[in-house]
Amino acid sequence: MDSEQPLHLIEQLVPLLREKDFDEIFNRLTQNENTNSRFLLKMELKRKCTPCRRVVDMRSELGELCQVYESEGITHFMPAEAIALFQSQCYLYRDGYTLGVYEALQTWYKLNQGRMDRLSLPSSPFHPFDVNAIPFASHYGRQEERMHFSSPMVLRLASGEKVFAKSSDLSLGGIRVSVPYLPDYQTGEQIEVIFTGLERESANPLLRQPIDYQILGEEQKEGKFWLRLVKSGDHPAFERFLGEFIEHNRSRYRVSVDYLLSAAIIKGYEQFYLPRMTGMPLFFGTGESPGLEIALRTENNQHLLEYWRDAKNRDMLASLFSPARMRDLLPRSGGLKETLIYSFTHSVRSHLYFFSATREELQQSGLTALFFQVGARRPSWRVYKFSLEACSLPEADLDSQQGEPHQLQDMLLRERLKQIGYVGVLQEIGLDSQREEFGYDASQHHNANELQRFGHGLEAAPFEIETLHYVQLRKEARYVHKTAIVIRHKERAWLGWTRDISAHGMQVELEEPLDGEKGDIVQVALPRLQELSKSMDLQRLPYRLVSQNLSRTVLHLCIEGAPERHTGHQFFSLLIESNQNKLKATREHRRYRGMARALRNIFTHHLFDTPVYVNKQKAAPQLAAAGLSPRPRSLSKLLHSCAEQEGQVNLYPLFQGGLLKTLLLNPLRTIEREDKPAQEEVYIASLHSQGGTPLFLSRLASSFPTLVDKRRFVELALQQGQFYSVLVGISRTGRPDTSFIANELDYIAKFAIHKAKKLEEELWSVVGVGELTDTSQATLFRLGIRPPAG
Repeated sequence: MDSEQPLHLIEQLVPLLREKDFDEIFNRLTQNENTNSRFLLKMELKRKCTPCRRVVDMRSELGELCQVYESEGITHFMPAEAIALFQSQCYLYRDGYTLGVYEALQTWYKLNQGRMDRLSLPSSPFHPFDVNAIPFASHYGRQEERMHFSSPMVLRLASGEKVFAKSSDLSLGGIRVSVPYLPDYQTGEQIEVIFTGLERESANPLLRQPIDYQILGEEQKEGKFWLRLVKSGDHPAFERFLGEFIEHNRSRYRVSVDYLLSAAIIKGYEQFYLPRMTGMPLFFGTGESPGLEIALRTENNQHLLEYWRDAKNRDMLASLFSPARMRDLLPRSGGLKETLIYSFTHSVRSHLYFFSATREELQQSGLTALFFQVGARRPSWRVYKFSLEACSLPEADLDSQQGEPHQLQDMLLRERLKQIGYVGVLQEIGLDSQREEFGYDASQHHNANELQRFGHGLEAAPFEIETLHYVQLRKEARYVHKTAIVIRHKERAWLGWTRDISAHGMQVELEEPLDGEKGDIVQVALPRLQELSKSMDLQRLPYRLVSQNLSRTVLHLCIEGAPERHTGHQFFSLLIESNQNKLKATREHRRYRGMARALRNIFTHHLFDTPVYVNKQKAAPQLAAAGLSPRPRSLSKLLHSCAEQEGQVNLYPLFQGGLLKTLLLNPLRTIEREDKPAQEEVYIASLHSQGGTPLFLSRLASSFPTLVDKRRFVELALQQGQFYSVLVGISRTGRPDTSFIANELDYIAKFAIHKAKKLEEELWSVVGVGELTDTSQATLFRLGIRPPAG
């Protein structure tokens, strides 16, 4: 028997020891081995699984790095990396310390002898994945100037307790006070503040009376304590005095810009992500079955609107949210409601019919298999995740809108926003590689007419489309236009329609996959547009295939040849120039000044996905930050499970091993600023370990050789802990939108120019923005796996 072959098989077999059908797997993997070889393999596995009591002690070579680690009553001495290896190996050997575990540790030890410098960098395997948490929407209401001012005061709590304190910084609306200890209080509790220090400096009788404040929260650092207070009640005379005091003492006391610096950083990171998010923010009305009122368009979610346009180029997105469906989708008691929506289209005699169903509708109807079988084999098949929450007017932060006051316009905007009761996001989460997992069975014959109940009407309620304001960096504007197209290539023709057009190219969707590769030259015919021009021949236009999706049905084409001599370039230039007021994407019809900004602000309070940021300063690109929603989300526990410091999250479960390069860093090297995000899905098993240290097994969804292997991984994760699947997208960023934070930057530069420069450097260092979307429920539903109860 070849000595290398059993070693190779042992490496394959050890991770499968936990499987219930291990004997069957063993027989399948060793079917080409003779009886003697299979006997030796079984004996070797049995030896490796023998319980072990040996102490692992690496102090002789790696003394300074070793930590005391106790397991099953045995005390070991190992560096953090070895401890992580020990835990993962114990998991593989059915949660036991065996000879196989000991030998794996000894192999690691031999490889790392004399390499203390390399090992001393990470204090734990999680440390390199710690990133700063950017709390979205936390900067609202921070417009007031604060001044560093230390002065004695007395706090009188609702219980009657008196606390002697000192102010730390001061503004018209609030105070940060230093206290000797943290009193017993409730957040939001009303207290009285007596400004004893100010009273001694000023003879103003106002200061003899207590002023009402509210406790917002606390801070602790290095054994010191602070309370954050906000003024409550009506004290106009005191406010006038305080305003004059701050104005007259600008030169005497240093003005604090920390609150503004924090706000500018958060706004800057928000503005990196929002234009690049793939989901479409949707805003709904009020009542028991609110309709779609407004969609917020960005450069990355344009494709959602394009898909939901019929053959007459009418927006049909509102038909996805019928009154009956919305009654089921409304969140209860202020919570979050999420569902999956599946859709496809059917084309008959130049008419386009839409079909859609939520996960719950499919389960109730018993037509899940039929819907998947009919829909998943079509190019128009789409899988969406839809999230919905109640929203409120204060989240729009209208008071911070900059510009000249227009009382009538501001009043109209406020009244319009009062009609918005819910905010949601519609996000396409389906990948072409998943289509075969929807269980299409050609041998099964069903009556497709049963799906008529999921068909949309031919009319849809109108809704408004607002465009998010951001720095536009595209080389050329693209315009939404849906028209029939015929592509000829290799002596064959494909039918389809355009999604968007420009003078230099177009995006098209075909009814069948194209037999072509990147760089091929195809002939394009535009039969309907030909009727608009008798002087130009639009039947054989040469275009080059720039890119295509995995199913080869969505193509990006650019003109082939010199633009000035290309008929397609001439025709579309003329068409766009002549129809500036008709093409939907050409200009934003702003009915209300400040509406897009207000909707943006509302959405940041309800961030449904997790943005991640890749920065590059002097060294190689690296993970730097992650945006967090003000509200708990399904990935919150996963992102905080390995975090070692307050104010940070840890991305180890998603990007451990080589996944960081595969999912983020390598795609960043190849994609351009104007490209759509590169997307991959990662499967994560969050497992229970004996020592309590987090243990994660993470794999690319595309790395499983068969659907059976994929199902086995998911089921094992659910049996031993929790399962997550996360869609990871990455886009290359352009220059930061510093115009959005220009006011903050100018103000910070007046008092601390070094901080303004540091802020700009941080924002300019962002080279990529990613997006983490929890797709766990979609994966379980697609694979037909029910999570265990509870």
